[in-house]
Amino acid sequence: MAKTFMDHDMDAELEGIEDSDEDMEKEDVKDGLDEAGNNDEDSDIDDDDDDDDVDEETVKKMYSLEEEIEANPYNYSAHTDLLGILKKGPNEKKRQIRERFSKYYPLTPNLWIDWTQDEITNADSDEDKKMISELFERGVKDYVSVDLWLEFCQFGIGGIGTPEGIESARSVFERGLTACGLHAGKGSLLWESYREFEMALLSLQGTPSTPDQTKKFNQQKQKIVNLFKRQLRLPHLNMEKTFEEYKEFVEGNIDPNVQREYQKATEKFRSMEGLEVKVMDKESSLDDYKEYLKLELKGKDPARIQLMYERTLTEHCLESGVWEEYLNYLDSNLRIDTVSLPVYERAVRNCPWSQGIWSDYIRALERFEKDHKDVVKVFEESLSVGFNDPAAYLEVWLAFIDYTRRRTNFENEVNQSMEELRSNIDRACDHLASVGGDPDCEMLKYYANIEADQFRDLEKARKVWADILQVHQFKSSVWMEAIQFEKIFGDKKHLRKRLERAMEKTHDDPESIGKLWLQFEREEGSLEAFDHCRKAIKLKLEKIAMVREKENRAKEDEESSHKAKVEKKKEKDKQHRRDKRHQAQAEKKLQKEDEVQNSTDFKVPTSSPTVVKKSSAAPSFVTPSGKSVAPPPGFVAPADKSSVSPPPGYKPPSGGAKIAPPPGYKPPSGKVVEPPPGYTGPAQDGPPAKKQKMAENLSEEEIKKLQTVFLSNLDFEVDEDQIEQILSSSGKIKEIRLVKHPNGKSKGYAFVEFSTYEEALGALKRDNELIKGRPMYVSECDPEKKKGPVFKYNTGLEKKKLFVKGLDTSITKEDLTKLFSQYGSLADVRLVTYRNGHSKGLAFIDYNDEVDAAKALVKTDGMKLKEKEIQVAISNPPKRKEEGGGGSSQQPADMKSLGGSQQKDFGPRGKGRSQIAFMPRSVSVSVPAKPDKKLLAMKFVKPAGQNGTTEQTNESDGKAEAANGDTKSSGSTKSNSDFRNMLLGSK
Repeated sequence: MAKTFMDHDMDAELEGIEDSDEDMEKEDVKDGLDEAGNNDEDSDIDDDDDDDDVDEETVKKMYSLEEEIEANPYNYSAHTDLLGILKKGPNEKKRQIRERFSKYYPLTPNLWIDWTQDEITNADSDEDKKMISELFERGVKDYVSVDLWLEFCQFGIGGIGTPEGIESARSVFERGLTACGLHAGKGSLLWESYREFEMALLSLQGTPSTPDQTKKFNQQKQKIVNLFKRQLRLPHLNMEKTFEEYKEFVEGNIDPNVQREYQKATEKFRSMEGLEVKVMDKESSLDDYKEYLKLELKGKDPARIQLMYERTLTEHCLESGVWEEYLNYLDSNLRIDTVSLPVYERAVRNCPWSQGIWSDYIRALERFEKDHKDVVKVFEESLSVGFNDPAAYLEVWLAFIDYTRRRTNFENEVNQSMEELRSNIDRACDHLASVGGDPDCEMLKYYANIEADQFRDLEKARKVWADILQVHQFKSSVWMEAIQFEKIFGDKKHLRKRLERAMEKTHDDPESIGKLWLQFEREEGSLEAFDHCRKAIKLKLEKIAMVREKENRAKEDEESSHKAKVEKKKEKDKQHRRDKRHQAQAEKKLQKEDEVQNSTDFKVPTSSPTVVKKSSAAPSFVTPSGKSVAPPPGFVAPADKSSVSPPPGYKPPSGGAKIAPPPGYKPPSGKVVEPPPGYTGPAQDGPPAKKQKMAENLSEEEIKKLQTVFLSNLDFEVDEDQIEQILSSSGKIKEIRLVKHPNGKSKGYAFVEFSTYEEALGALKRDNELIKGRPMYVSECDPEKKKGPVFKYNTGLEKKKLFVKGLDTSITKEDLTKLFSQYGSLADVRLVTYRNGHSKGLAFIDYNDEVDAAKALVKTDGMKLKEKEIQVAISNPPKRKEEGGGGSSQQPADMKSLGGSQQKDFGPRGKGRSQIAFMPRSVSVSVPAKPDKKLLAMKFVKPAGQNGTTEQTNESDGKAEAANGDTKSSGSTKSNSDFRNMLLGSK
């Protein structure tokens, strides 16, 4: 069975080789025909005679890219663009461009694969194959890539015709496994390719017939078993498949050690499988690789850690921070020059702009005791890359000067190494001065210390410090470093001069210099020197105080001037808005006046005459405005209008003559009055008032206000994005202004501007919508608070709506919908909540039909819901107090009923003598004030037909409101004759 399996693999391998050879031959023939058909002209892009296949625009672009590369060889995009243009160009030219590209940058695995494939296609001789092998060797050094190693191994298989070729192919496979064999995602591809190669060799041996052949056959078979054992120790994808193949190959004779190692590897792979899937995704990020790195670092396996760094850098080769971490790990843990230095070489090629990597590279060469020429070569390369930040040159120079100082042999007499150090420092100072890389003179300070300490040349060191102080002559921190230098290497004389000079020159912190000078004279100086020091310090501080006071005054003047400009601009803007508003009002007023002047005397009736229905329960009087008021106390309506007695002194018209109409009165002729020109009739179902205003000439500010809604009671975690996500369904949002505290936290309210007024109206309908468990209050934009809070629901009797109270606070809107939908179709369910979104235990259930509401009332009133008895009634809220006073909605505050006792404003002179109260004192009693209707409890009204009707309830309420007369006569009423007798004084 095993033989059949191997024979099958061998046949497949041989067929693949034959097919590939045939394809290559066909391609070679085709290329030969193409070349024979073309002219023998030079296709180099530098030649003026280009092929017909390359258009003129492409040639110009190629020349332009060549010029860019010549000007800046580190232009990465220019190299890649040029290769893209020449993808199907001549192989020789592509080879030149790739060689130049690889000189400045490492090539990606895909670029190396393309290069090797092009060369393999045109390879004819052994020299060409050797050159291709060298290309693979260069490619695998740039990045760790399983795909590139697979190509290298496949190329190596081509030489298996000889024992040397077999060993060479095995060597390539072993190196590939060393580099990528631990790759959990793709490493199994290399292992499988290696096994297939060995199985092919086993199949080539055929069936052994002699002891020698049997020995070779068993040895080859053992090599394959060893490959299985090595692979099954490592965590990989598809390990189960590999184990099954091993089982089949050994015909069930599984080694217990292999079984145990396989189980350990499987468990380990499960811990990293999620991270492996993440990094193998095309959209993986650097953070995913860093998370994987943390896991490998915890495992402390150097080989796996190194491979994970290599995988990270293959995908993120321009991250200098990752290169620095990798190099630091190698220097701290492995400390092997053959491992660290190649990584440094690749790092500076990938990130030549990183001065930190160049500096560490120089130190690593010194650490591994490499030749001085190698160190100088790396340093010179670092200076030639051209750093964007001039300060980067300082770091590299300091690293090189440190290296040079450590290898200098300091003696009493100046030797060659000492001269070399001085020469390098002089060169560093000149170079840094030319590029502006040392603004704080760090290299010069270093130079002065070396001259004083190592060369023992104080005069030269003081000259260097003089150059430094010439650049920073007013900076106290630099003067303090110079003073410290004199303390360490100088003498008292030069130190005193340096202190006195520093006191004269410094402006930013003379107090610190003064303390140092005073302390020095206290420790080393005479009394005269101490007095001189105190006097100089006092004069300097007084001068500095005056200068600072002047600067502060100028700063304050500047700030006040700026503030005044800001205030002036604000006032100007306010005046502009005020003038604009006044202009808009004036234009609006003129427009109305023009409309009045252009109109005729014809007026359309705005409403039909008020029809007052009589009630048998309680009559009422009608004011001129058409509103009903309560009758006077004790008034009894006559049964018949004709039975009313006329007042004293009344004289009826003689002869039954009719009263003449007023002058100019014309009786209606029954004809239809023609409307004035341009009249279009009353608007039917017209837009609301605000929408009509927008049709007029409104200012932009007023239109913006109409299109804006005000959100309040928002959760403090809600931000602008969430508001836009929630309200975007109502319309297009132009702006969201979330009001915040100075620390950036939300205040819980915002202004949202829509593109149209209709969209803003739609957003207003979403009032009380729950956002993060809190009701979102949506109202009109009223920044000046002119209107005050507005109750948005009907305050009258609604027979389709039920009021429910006594609910458990845990009951949700969905629970109520489920309960009440059993009795009919629901229009709306509103659960009353506090501002924090918690339930008040109240709800309103709105049905589409009165019959359904009545049915639900009978079924649910008194029902127990979550162990609490609920009360259900027809919705009839108590009358709400209006802004003008305590009157009801049917009686305005300025309308007094007959017999009312409210005080009236009689003007500045008070009540006149002619204004006599016609109510006798004998019957005049004080009317007790009615309680505020806002404080009355909700009326639970039963539906019609149960315990009385709604009209009866209203009737009783009307009687109670009218009963403000004599409380003792509540059982008897007085007629008009009784009132007449009381007024005339008759008994």
